[in-house]
Amino acid sequence: MKHLSYFKWLALAAIADWFISRTVTRAAIHIPKTSTMITIYAVVNQAGQIIGTFTALLTLALVGWLAWQNRHTLWLSITLTGLAGLSLLFLVVVPSTRSMLIYQLLAATVTILILKQREEKPKKLWWQWGQLAVFFPATALLAGLLYQLLPNFYATMNWPGPPPLTGTLFHLGELFVIGSVCVWWWMFGRTTNWQIWVISAVPALFFALSFWHDPAMTGILTIWSTGLTLILPWPVYTVALWLVGVTVLVTWYNQPLIAYAVLLFVAAGYTPQLSTQLFCALLGLWLLRQQMSWSQEGVNLVSPTKYRQQVAI
Repeated sequence: MKHLSYFKWLALAAIADWFISRTVTRAAIHIPKTSTMITIYAVVNQAGQIIGTFTALLTLALVGWLAWQNRHTLWLSITLTGLAGLSLLFLVVVPSTRSMLIYQLLAATVTILILKQREEKPKKLWWQWGQLAVFFPATALLAGLLYQLLPNFYATMNWPGPPPLTGTLFHLGELFVIGSVCVWWWMFGRTTNWQIWVISAVPALFFALSFWHDPAMTGILTIWSTGLTLILPWPVYTVALWLVGVTVLVTWYNQPLIAYAVLLFVAAGYTPQLSTQLFCALLGLWLLRQQMSWSQEGVNLVSPTKYRQQVAI
């Protein structure tokens, strides 16, 4: 795949932007306010802004590329182009409630169209179960989009609000986020390599210690960073974070599209707030669907180099 390296750089840039701009800098309230620490914070914050700008430009370019690649799938190409166009328009025009509603409807449409992209169903049971790896994150993304969309729809129609069941819809989507992680690990990330398990445990252990030290602040930072509200017991999120790390490390070389997709979903967070975050989620969903299609065709590669040699788009 000629463009595989671009998705790799996007995944790395997006996760760096998430870690720096939406996690580390927001946790800066806990650092001492010495001149040295303030200088370090300013440098880190500036680096986050540069990485964030690079991520935004690359996501926009890849969404445009994806629209062109799917030009024979008319509706998907049109909706992707519409999303990219509105994203650029909103840089100079403050979006109205109606325009945001259109934007969110386009995003939901793209999600459904990617989800519905199917090849001829093979007889292999593992592939059929593997569709859950696409269905779960797509459902979580749709739930988040509907949660954002319904208030705008009510406002456009001049109906009294708030819309019913939006809270239930939000929490249901959060359950599908956790379910997505479990499905990804079960389908792609199971391993007996103890080194991978130990390395992946580091961020999970850090989260557990942070929650044990200050559960309220950890909950606030988690909402800011990922959009998750921690409605489930905190050990569930600790294990989920652990499994994310395991899945990424296991698939980084033998199924890199899975690793890139998982990182893009982490960077996007639940209920993406910015166009860049939404584009990361949509591109991640497309990568998952692409991986399932190639797996069906017997493409089983062990490195990005062999990926580029055997698959060309």
